[in-house]
Amino acid sequence: MILGGFFQKVKSISPDEVRGVIKNKGADEYCLLDVRQPGEYEQGHLPGAKLIPLAELQHNLDKVKTDRMTIVYCRSGNRSRSAVGILNGAGLDDVFNMDRGILAYNGLVAAGSPEAGVFCFPENMTPEELTAMAWYIEDGSQRYFETVKAVARDSEIKDVYSRLIDQKVAHKESLFQLFRRITGPAADESFPFNILPKPPHDVMAGCVSVPEAVDWSKNKQLSDILDLLMALEANTLDLYLKLGRQVASKRARTVFMELSEEEVRHLEQLGSVFEKTL
Repeated sequence: MILGGFFQKVKSISPDEVRGVIKNKGADEYCLLDVRQPGEYEQGHLPGAKLIPLAELQHNLDKVKTDRMTIVYCRSGNRSRSAVGILNGAGLDDVFNMDRGILAYNGLVAAGSPEAGVFCFPENMTPEELTAMAWYIEDGSQRYFETVKAVARDSEIKDVYSRLIDQKVAHKESLFQLFRRITGPAADESFPFNILPKPPHDVMAGCVSVPEAVDWSKNKQLSDILDLLMALEANTLDLYLKLGRQVASKRARTVFMELSEEEVRHLEQLGSVFEKTL
């Protein structure tokens, strides 16, 4: 039995439709939720929008109105799509993603993003295998950063990628330590290869193909890349939370909850880097 796909279809609304909502509905009939970084919000936002950065959304669900239509937006529609998925998972249904984000609202066209693959966990996957799969995804993300760093021309951007690479190395070590806690101090140092064969496709966060992500990143601004990565990490967080609620095994549930906490830290770190680029 397969527990479900990684990406789910969320309700969307066009920028023109958002303008219609703002014009024709009373202020108490809808809520605008901005999930960008504070620096982006300060540079310009939709009138009356509440700011809850994507990295902080999971811990601030109580601040989202549940009795009215909620329109979520970000820069290009990537992070807000992930935010809608998180809100749907928390039981909110009347939630919409503003298609193509505030760039489209301002009359600009946002570039498309790499297509995400379907990322499913078999119900019988062990906690050890779950941890190994998470390690492979972190490793793919690290190699993605190494590739885009190699072709970056700006020294400051190279420094940003270096910090992100260091984070991924640390995340992989955290996953190995989690594996050791599951299996005991005598854990095999050949993890994860002794636990789970390497996936046939080279993937990173969101199960996006690393080569495809690298190709998409050509000539993209650092803010575009970080925007996408935060959306993918948020989808990974949403997946882990949902699977943690669904799996029958207590040990597997514990692993998913720990992986969720690690993803929250990933998002916070990416958000901090994003803020410094504004």
